[in-house]
Amino acid sequence: MNIFIAATLGLWMAVPACATTSALVRTYQPFGMDRITIEPVTCYAWNAQIAVDDALLYISAKNEAPNFSKTPVGDLNLASTSHLSFSNSESGTGRPMKVVMKADEFVITEGYTREDIVKACLECVRRVLPEKLRNTPLTFSASPENKAWMSKIVDEFNQHDRSKVFYGAEP
Repeated sequence: MNIFIAATLGLWMAVPACATTSALVRTYQPFGMDRITIEPVTCYAWNAQIAVDDALLYISAKNEAPNFSKTPVGDLNLASTSHLSFSNSESGTGRPMKVVMKADEFVITEGYTREDIVKACLECVRRVLPEKLRNTPLTFSASPENKAWMSKIVDEFNQHDRSKVFYGAEP
């Protein structure tokens, strides 16, 4: 009986330590309409963890803008429609965080070049990274048919001065 009470009390005390809170997170998304634009977007994070994590994750969140059209507009976010996603990871060994692009299921969104889509998404990454991660190299995973051409863009991004625009116009 004492073990049951101790276990229940332990779980009851641990729940608040594991609970997270919701928050508004600002990120950037590459929008495709007539041309690619990089736009600031405010997202509602139900379980906000770390601002950088959430800002990177929400780059690829589906974005269906509200409108008064009788026909649906659909997802405007090129990262989402092209199946690119972003995150950061920490090895747990005290090494610096890694910024990661996952492009294993990449598809070209019709009307845009594959290079422009990836570069626009990387510009979004550049804009959300805090100063302490600004020079962190980007790593990526991709299917064999995409790895060669994407690696050139990722190398260019990693060598780029991240205080300057990588793709598009100055905000």
